[in-house]
Amino acid sequence: MKKKNINLKNTQKVKQYNKALRASSKIQHVVQHQNGWAVKKSGANRASAVYEKQSTAIDRATIVAKNYGTSVLVHGRDGKIRNIRHSR
Repeated sequence: MKKKNINLKNTQKVKQYNKALRASSKIQHVVQHQNGWAVKKSGANRASAVYEKQSTAIDRATIVAKNYGTSVLVHGRDGKIRNIRHSR
């Protein structure tokens, strides 16, 4: 059987997958922090900002997510995802 050379860089599905992968690393999370509520990018060790109120953190995360074209995952005090906000 003859091998086919497939250029994976040019297939539409691979392009869509790579785009989704890049975007997923920029998803903003609002999580509880010792000083209030933190806004963190997916995979980040440190928060980009910390606010007293969760609502303020959500507002900031929403602005950042809109700039990246990604989403905001709001976590409750228990750490579970409470809400997902998609930016458009």
